Amino acid sequence: MRIKGNILLISLLLTFGQILSGALPAHSVELGQDATGDPNAVQIQGNTSGFLYSERIILTAAHVLNQLRIQPNGDTDGFVFAPGLADKTNAKRYKIIKAFIPKTFVNSDFSKNIQAFDDFAIVVIDEDMPLKAKVKIATEDQMRRFAKEKSEVIMIGYGLQNGSQRKNPQDIIRAPHKMTGYLYTPEMMVEHARLYNLRPSSWTTSDWGVNHDQKTGSICSGDSGSGHFVEENSVRYYVGTAGNGGESSNCKADGTFSYTTGGFMANFSSPNKFLDLIKSAETFVEEQKNLQMLKAEEARLAAELKAKQEAEAKAAAELKAKQEAEAKAAALKKTTITCFNGKLVKKVTAVKPVCPKGYKKK
Repeated sequence: MRIKGNILLISLLLTFGQILSGALPAHSVELGQDATGDPNAVQIQGNTSGFLYSERIILTAAHVLNQLRIQPNGDTDGFVFAPGLADKTNAKRYKIIKAFIPKTFVNSDFSKNIQAFDDFAIVVIDEDMPLKAKVKIATEDQMRRFAKEKSEVIMIGYGLQNGSQRKNPQDIIRAPHKMTGYLYTPEMMVEHARLYNLRPSSWTTSDWGVNHDQKTGSICSGDSGSGHFVEENSVRYYVGTAGNGGESSNCKADGTFSYTTGGFMANFSSPNKFLDLIKSAETFVEEQKNLQMLKAEEARLAAELKAKQEAEAKAAAELKAKQEAEAKAAALKKTTITCFNGKLVKKVTAVKPVCPKGYKKK
């Protein structure tokens, strides 16, 4: 079944093009810990981040897609690197072939008090990438339990690690870094905002959130699209995407750490809102795999047919050459005949023996 346009409305990027063009920089980890070798943190073309969800599906933020030259139908010539790489100078590039965003995505514009909404996206690559960690989308009940139990939430991104890197980002050799925090429910986010007077009055919705600070790390330019997850029993439960929403900006060029009295809070939508979109991406991946398998089978059959035809042609050529050689050899072979002239007898041996004059072959 062919995926229809309602699955992928990348044209939203055109609708929100003016907003996108004026969007704030993507975020990234400052004061975090080196996470080189992480099995899920990927760097996406254009100095942004993503989370490897399955062998061909990467979860990221919608507001970063405008840097991938995505077409209205979702086709793109963007690429990603394998997860956990620091120096990517000569690393393999995995081609992105499709992008999916929710219809409800709205990018933030703090200058106009426009609140980010459903800043989530999926990109699909054209071949399998090694997946070394088991990943699941956390249920709402699990997320509320994580918040209640203060389970550690991890986010790993490829963004700047200090403000000085703004002048010389060197993203091609920058390692992924991680920060840790705790998950806040929407109700906890409302209370936090009330206590510290953090949110503009025009912001009418409340999402989930994770706290950032100087001790455990905070986001900075380049981390948008990173995944927040809780790891339990060797499973990474995905709880949200680092998007273009937050209450203050960090990783300042002068090296200072800026946050509000109540601490910096990043907010994001529950990934459960996007299960249908993820399913659509999974369906697309299966279609692509089936198409690739079909093409591979067609190529295999064509190669076998070609090999068979070449073998038959070779056998025919060899047979012809043999027959010609035999004919040539037969033509040059000497034979002996017996010739008679009365009582006189002569034997003549030649390629084409002929009786002497006066003799006849009997």
